[in-house]
Amino acid sequence: MVDWQTKRGTQMKLLIIGLLFILATLAADGADAPKSSVFIRAACDGKISAAVVGSLKGEIDASQKYHLVPTLSDEGRMGEVLTIAMACSERTDVASVATTYGKAKCFPGSYCHQAVDGSSLKSALCDSNAAVECGRALFKTFDDYVNHMTGPGAPQLQLH
Repeated sequence: MVDWQTKRGTQMKLLIIGLLFILATLAADGADAPKSSVFIRAACDGKISAAVVGSLKGEIDASQKYHLVPTLSDEGRMGEVLTIAMACSERTDVASVATTYGKAKCFPGSYCHQAVDGSSLKSALCDSNAAVECGRALFKTFDDYVNHMTGPGAPQLQLH
């Protein structure tokens, strides 16, 4: 004869194992979510603007949605890459940073096509004491742009 407490304990163990399996599956699915590749082309050589670019790259690296790639070829995967083009100028303790966003895709034979959204042109003035915060703000602006461009009814950049 099986003691009811032993039977209940076995059922509880099976329930816990089942829940752990479900949680592990959900965690694995979340970990495998593809990140969008981002390529940054920056003409920002000054001390302040380099700190702004570094902060922006740090925010992208830390994000769950994006990862940086060193070239438009998407590390050989030839997938679509989100692009950030930056131009900077500095005077004394202030950097001016202009950005545009777009997409790129490379095809076999080292042929890459890039489309830049001219309406995404933004400019920012970054104080030397707030370069890191300026990079964070640029990341937020980029993320907002991507969210807007991928939403329902959003215009799409065409890569031919």
